[in-house]
Amino acid sequence: MSIKSLIPFLFLASPAWCQPQTLVTGLQAPVKIVLTPRGNFLVTETSGSPNSGRLSFVSRAGARRSLIEGLPSGTEVTLAGGSGPSAMALRDRTLYLCIGPGDSERAGAAPGTSMLNPQSASSPIFSSLLEIRFSADVDAIGSTFHMTAQHQQALNDGGEVELADAGATARISLLTRFPIAEPHPAAVYKFSNPWGLALSEDGRDLYLTDASQNCLLRIDPATGRWRRLARFGPLPNPTPVGPPVVDAVPTNVRIYGNSVLVSFLSGFPFAGGNARVLIVNPETGAADPFIFNLTSVTDVLWRPRPSGRDQFFVLEFSANQSATPAPPGRLMRFDAADPQVAGTFITPVSMVFDEATSELFILELRGQIQQLKIN
Repeated sequence: MSIKSLIPFLFLASPAWCQPQTLVTGLQAPVKIVLTPRGNFLVTETSGSPNSGRLSFVSRAGARRSLIEGLPSGTEVTLAGGSGPSAMALRDRTLYLCIGPGDSERAGAAPGTSMLNPQSASSPIFSSLLEIRFSADVDAIGSTFHMTAQHQQALNDGGEVELADAGATARISLLTRFPIAEPHPAAVYKFSNPWGLALSEDGRDLYLTDASQNCLLRIDPATGRWRRLARFGPLPNPTPVGPPVVDAVPTNVRIYGNSVLVSFLSGFPFAGGNARVLIVNPETGAADPFIFNLTSVTDVLWRPRPSGRDQFFVLEFSANQSATPAPPGRLMRFDAADPQVAGTFITPVSMVFDEATSELFILELRGQIQQLKIN
């Protein structure tokens, strides 16, 4: 596919946009959202408490219930939040679920360095990808499955576990795991942080972004075998604050025809203009600019339009993340005809689009889902 880069021009919000409506509140540090076949939602939620991450089912009416409790979680390296269940990809009755690094990492003795947690991690299956096969469509399951420490150990040993409740089952296996940490000349160790996941339309390939290793992986769902498709180098820091270069920090990945789109947050001090969206060739790993001059991008998605011009939506965590206090994030729409700032949101981290109803659903880290009708 030959696609030229989109150069963004921002306009004021159009009155044609509807005001977002709050669908649900009270989520537990949510990270990612996906749409189910019947138009409901699965949401991953993290926690700083050991092994209290969860996968929630949220109905279109805004009712939340736990689908899986007891997933691996722990306090992340800054001791300021939780790390655990993160990105997902759903196909029929199979869910691919990423587990983050949890409490595997701790700050090293020197500034900007990392080391393994000397108290040991809370789970043996951090930095992994689980395959979960449900006995029924997720929209039809009313059960809550509970994972235990014994289940996690069994998965770590290469076994498969079956969780059962009210006649429904969830068979879980550890599809693959990623190196918890790798040596790094500046950071001592660079830890893994699987953060974005996309499944190809034919189901033959999974693409995963690692926000700490700054790379894109391609995974075979049949075998779990993976390889690094692309590494994303550091970016110049144009500010006098912080190091001369900053990490790229890839956040999410989306299938786009025969290519994939990768969004980037960029690292501290989150200079405006460093965040962007790249288009990547999934065969060669070659990456080209696509949408750029952005700030703290957490997600990107697209939809085809009758005019033949694809429409793109970009989610930014904050319009200026380095400010104190940081302003809200925003949703931006890009197309060749009428790019717009579509709305502002508080700590937006993930989004999903329902083509059947022309609605966007924005997941906010503060624990809410916002519903937005688009034209």
